[in-house]
Amino acid sequence: MKIWKSVVCLMAVLCMSSALAKDESNPFAALTWTFGAETLKPDVVIGYRSVDVETDGDVEGWQGSVSYRPQAGVDKIKLEAVTGDENMQATYGAGYSLQKKQALLTAGATGSYLTAGADFLISSHKIEPYVGLTTLHEYDVPEKVETSHTDSATTYTTESTAVNDVLQETYFPEYDDCYCQ
Repeated sequence: MKIWKSVVCLMAVLCMSSALAKDESNPFAALTWTFGAETLKPDVVIGYRSVDVETDGDVEGWQGSVSYRPQAGVDKIKLEAVTGDENMQATYGAGYSLQKKQALLTAGATGSYLTAGADFLISSHKIEPYVGLTTLHEYDVPEKVETSHTDSATTYTTESTAVNDVLQETYFPEYDDCYCQ
């Protein structure tokens, strides 16, 4: 019986922690200019980003993208981790250049409608820095949910979702108004 209670408590904690984050998933587009490229025409980047925005503004997630180089065709395919805050995020990951036929490592930063970074082509040991304009912008931070509990012995406030005491007492009748967090 103790194992079952532990599993239920773990699930409740996981559900509460996910309620403190907001999922932002959206496609994006960008125009990026690579330094040292043969042309002044920008690469067209199409991608998809999925991040969780926490109540303190922290952002974590991933993004995938494909770039198209004018007069050369599809070039880079990338998969990157995303971390930062609601205004600025760092990206890092790996990918493959179809034009140069080699793997690459990538790192960059994205702010409101701007992006910059560099790709390191592993086989040729070449660094390709880039800057660009993107449709990605700052994220809306979800509001914190504050709950206050008053008991004859103690009073405390927590910054999380409220515990459903009715469910708590239903599944754990030995606890009456336990205010478990």
